[in-house]
Amino acid sequence: MPSDHRRGLLWALAAAVGIASFVIPWKVAASHGGTAINTLLLLTIAAVFNSLLTGFRKRSFPRFRPFDLGIAAALATFTLFGNLASAAAIQHLSPALLTVMQRSEVIIVALLAWPIIGERIEARFWIGAAVAGFGLFLLQDAVSASEPRAVGMTWAAVSAFCFASMAVITRLFIQRIDLVAVNALRLWIAVALWFVFNGFPAEIFEVSAAQAGYVGLAAFFGPFLGRLCMMNSARYIEARVTTLATLAAPPLTLLLATVLLADQPSAREIQGGIVMLIGIAIPVLGWAKQRPASDASASNS
Repeated sequence: MPSDHRRGLLWALAAAVGIASFVIPWKVAASHGGTAINTLLLLTIAAVFNSLLTGFRKRSFPRFRPFDLGIAAALATFTLFGNLASAAAIQHLSPALLTVMQRSEVIIVALLAWPIIGERIEARFWIGAAVAGFGLFLLQDAVSASEPRAVGMTWAAVSAFCFASMAVITRLFIQRIDLVAVNALRLWIAVALWFVFNGFPAEIFEVSAAQAGYVGLAAFFGPFLGRLCMMNSARYIEARVTTLATLAAPPLTLLLATVLLADQPSAREIQGGIVMLIGIAIPVLGWAKQRPASDASASNS
C-alpha cells in the first residue's frame, strides 16, 4: 500500500478512536444538562482547542479568504445541527446504539460523493457495506419494537446526514484550505449560529463543573480530535473509505462502555462487532491491493 494511502487509513482509524471516546462522556453529560446547553459547551470548548492548536502552529492570527469563510460557514451549519441532533439522540439511546446509528454516514457519504465529487462506487464497497450493515443490525438490534427508541434513532440519523455532508465538503475542498485554521473557524461560526437560534438563555449561568468537565472531554475527543483526524484522512483517501474505516467505532464504543460504564456487551453485540470488522476489511483490503498495481502501471507508462 502506498504510504499516502496508508497514512489516510491511519488517520481514519484514529478518527474512529475519537468517535468511540467521544460518546461515553457525551452520554454522562446528558444526565447533567439539557441538549442545547451541552451543544453550546461542546462547540465552544472544541473551538478553543482548535484555536490553541492554530496559534501554536502559526504563531500568529490566521488570515482568512472569502473562500475560507464560505467553506467554514457551510461546515459550521452542518456542525451545529449535527451536534444538536446528536445531543437529542443521546438522551434516548445508549452510547453504542448512537455510534451504530451514526455509522449510516458510510452509505450517505458514498451516495453524496458519487454525484458531487465523482467518486466511483466499486462493487466491493457495497459488499463490505452490506456485511458491515448486517453487523450493525446484530450489534444493537436497531429495529427492535420492544423499546421506544424511534425518536432517538431519528435524531441519530439526522446527525449522520449532517456529518456525512461535512465529510463530502471537506473532501471536495481539502486541498484549498488550511485544515486546522478552517476547522477552528467553522466551530466559532457554529457557536455564533447557536446564539442566533437560541438567544442568551439563563441556563448558561447554571452549568455545573461536572457538566462542563464531561462535555469538555467529549469536545476533545469528538469535534476536536476525531474531526481533525477525519479531515486529515480526506487529504489521502476517498471520503467513503474514510467513513468506512470509522465503522470500527461501534465495537470500540462497546469496549469502552464495558470498562467505564460497566455496560456488559451481549453475545449478539460481540457477534455484531466481529461481522462489522469483516465488512470493513472487504473493501479496504481490496482497495489496498489494487493501489500498488495501479501505481506500478502508472510508473511504467
